[in-house]
Amino acid sequence: MRLIQVKGALMARVLRWQRQTWQVHFAGREHLDRLCGTKRRFLVCFWHGNYVPIFSLLEGYEACVLSSQSMRGSVIAEICENFGYKSALIPDRPGRGSLKCMVEVLSEVHAVATAADGPLGPRHRVKNGVIRLASNFDFELLPVAVGSRKKIVLHKRWDRMELPLPFTRVCLAFGTPLKVPPKLRKGQIREWADHLADVITTLGDEAQKRADGYLDNDRGKIV
Repeated sequence: MRLIQVKGALMARVLRWQRQTWQVHFAGREHLDRLCGTKRRFLVCFWHGNYVPIFSLLEGYEACVLSSQSMRGSVIAEICENFGYKSALIPDRPGRGSLKCMVEVLSEVHAVATAADGPLGPRHRVKNGVIRLASNFDFELLPVAVGSRKKIVLHKRWDRMELPLPFTRVCLAFGTPLKVPPKLRKGQIREWADHLADVITTLGDEAQKRADGYLDNDRGKIV
């Protein structure tokens, strides 16, 4: 437990320092601020390979981050605590224990964040459970993507994790919130999952172009 705490604190410190060196560009942040201001329940969705810089980029916002019940998930929970987020460790395999945990967590929060294709992939394939959560608990989906001008890509990982380098330009892009209908059938759930995957992928292309300086305009903000 002590090792997990140390790892989480150290990683949070590194991420916070990196954030101070980045030239950060936000695109579509009005969608996030609007949801926060109205207190509507929403689920922030991003690719697993992009999650690392999001911790520091969204510091100051209230959210509960879902991660798996594992050593890695416990470290993520410690990082969350260092950034002021809540966290919840959910069993990897669906079942009664997982459902009960979800119900307890989601009944107490209005903003939740999770990797849409995590924790084990396949890469860029949205899990059906994300759509079920939105449909059953009346959460709007807020797609998010990250683009970095200079970065390290871990090609040997299943998610091809992207780590922005210090002193680079980073874009965090938010898409238009998606309202998922209640009581979806199995086929409809997969259709929504594929649609969300397309949205996040397209948003990621936009975020990368903004990070590279190709889409600078008044829709974004440099901070």
